[in-house]
Amino acid sequence: MLDALKRPLGHSQVRAWLRNVAATGRLSGGYLFLGPEGIGKRGIALEFAAALRCLKPRSGWACGECNECVRISHGNHPNVRQFAKPEDSRDLPVELVREICDEASLRRLEPGRRVFIVDDADRFNESSANAFLKTLEEPPQELTFVLLAANSAQMLATIVSRCQSVRFSPLTQGELSQAVAGFEGLPSGEERELLLRVAQGSPGRLMRMLELDALKLAEDFLAATIRDPFKASETLGAALAKGVSADAGTEALRERLRDVLAVISAVLRERMVSALGITGVASLGRAVNDEAASADALVAALNRLETLRERIDGNANLKLACDVLALGYPV
Repeated sequence: MLDALKRPLGHSQVRAWLRNVAATGRLSGGYLFLGPEGIGKRGIALEFAAALRCLKPRSGWACGECNECVRISHGNHPNVRQFAKPEDSRDLPVELVREICDEASLRRLEPGRRVFIVDDADRFNESSANAFLKTLEEPPQELTFVLLAANSAQMLATIVSRCQSVRFSPLTQGELSQAVAGFEGLPSGEERELLLRVAQGSPGRLMRMLELDALKLAEDFLAATIRDPFKASETLGAALAKGVSADAGTEALRERLRDVLAVISAVLRERMVSALGITGVASLGRAVNDEAASADALVAALNRLETLRERIDGNANLKLACDVLALGYPV
């Protein structure tokens, strides 16, 4: 019988620790899975939930074949629920959090442990965090929360302190290469190596960049900055907005721009290595020959790019961000 659980590659140490938790039965009311987006936290959370309900566990872990595992993998098990912020919102709205808390207080539809998986846990705002805190402090019997977050820096300290933190590392280059081998549209040669490096161990991020065609967007933008920076900015903005519904708001555009910036950062890094005449450094992509700009100018450009990325993570105007990027790029 086929394994219904889509088990992400890697994370053997995390699985081993969670297997021990499941085996002992001494469960915390909350677990905080921390690590970059797209590296498999949600998949491991579902495996953990399945392990807690599996009818035929193997070595203390989910079999992936029993009725419980199949229903959990398909997302239709009433005792295992998944929540995430709406696409058009930067935060987990308080209305959604109240819905989570209300559902937590209801009677179980089926006996056994319940698991609530809450994605985007680093996107609580003050109101939603406070609304969630009381339920997390006193969770109903046999209910476990699994919170997923990229980092805990912006999370309410009292939420973090009431969870067992589980840290996820990016996949190795070998694991990432294996995980994305079947991705549609994955280029070959140097372009493939560039995307693998820029993805920083995250299959989810690489998939998103392929869907966006971030490599071509960055190449077209950089070529256009030589001719007309303002036109390049306008064209990039239009390309980022293509296919994004009005309901998705600006958050989807920010995510796309971050991916294009990652490619541009890699290109600048190659130019800086070339300008410094450094040898023996692994290339991210195509070689850069006869770099004309000074190393100082390229370092300054990289610093500006990092500042711009931080502002985009805040609430910077995306049109102005594209203008700044185009005007400040060293041609």
